[in-house]
Amino acid sequence: MRQGIRSVELRNIWRDPKSGKTFHRSRRGGKLVLSQLPDLPHDHPDFIAAWAAARKGTEPPKIVAGSIASTWRAIFASAQAREWSPGYHAIIKRHADAICAKAGQAKAMGVRQVHIRADLDSANDPVNRLKAWRAWGAWCAARGLIAEDMTLTLRNKRRKVTRRPPWTKAHKAAFRARWAIGSVPRALMELTNWTGARACDMVRLGPQMIRPDGVLEYRQSKTGERAYVPWSCPLPKWATHLEPERQMMLQAIAPFAGHLCFVPTNAGKPRSEKAVINLFQRLCRDLDLPVSLHGLRKTRAVESVEGGATSQQGAAWTGHIDMREYDDYAREFDRLKAVSGTPQEPHLDVPEIQLDVRRKST
Repeated sequence: MRQGIRSVELRNIWRDPKSGKTFHRSRRGGKLVLSQLPDLPHDHPDFIAAWAAARKGTEPPKIVAGSIASTWRAIFASAQAREWSPGYHAIIKRHADAICAKAGQAKAMGVRQVHIRADLDSANDPVNRLKAWRAWGAWCAARGLIAEDMTLTLRNKRRKVTRRPPWTKAHKAAFRARWAIGSVPRALMELTNWTGARACDMVRLGPQMIRPDGVLEYRQSKTGERAYVPWSCPLPKWATHLEPERQMMLQAIAPFAGHLCFVPTNAGKPRSEKAVINLFQRLCRDLDLPVSLHGLRKTRAVESVEGGATSQQGAAWTGHIDMREYDDYAREFDRLKAVSGTPQEPHLDVPEIQLDVRRKST
């Protein structure tokens, strides 16, 4: 069972009114002991570490100038790090802490590619560890702290990974048969299916993001890049076969209109990304569907390629900036149709649906 996070009160902190310096104040052997703390916000990790060390009567570990730890500390204090998305910041911070725990006092100038390779090979998550090293290498190289960015040519060893498959027509039909128009699961599924957005972006999409030309435009949380989804504008030629899917989506979210997001909670607020992902894991498991919510993002890429979209055209819809990743998704489409000249048929026929505007929740 997941445990809650406890808040800890930083006690015995005293600020000298004359000098403005901050100390940890305690008594040891009947004598007053003042341990100076760094001039940082009280929620800063370095301040908390110094307070914890002073409370135990030990000195906090000093960070040597020019070391790996000092460069990471400078990176997280920079304006560049403040522009990172919360999710990306958390990933880089977690791996930076792991790197510093292993070799934080080593000189940054002495780091070689062989050292980074050894760290990647021993990491539990080498993909994100390499992201951290690349952020470190680019930042240090730009400031002359290392001779060159040796992370540019690094690649992770190929690993066997479990891919999340796209949704097929049968998967969509089974889900739609279980959850009718007007239900929250159906609205979330149709919105993700049409936009191809990640869950972290899908939960905050709303009518205020629709441009005057009928295009839904939003900035992605993960990459900061913009995605453009045809909302009420005419579809491009390669996507005309998807018009029934768009109409189905508009009908599914119509009962929840009037809020700043398309599918809000009962309180009218955006839904939690984790809650939505966990919900779909349970719903797909109950229906014995071997798919996930993120699989709908891949579905949007696959269906775009099936219609004849180029990588650039399809990626503008899903917001992909790595064409290799988009092309990897594109390999999932039916290649027989791509070479046989068989006309593309609509993925579904949309019957006349009487909307039940009564709110249903799950």
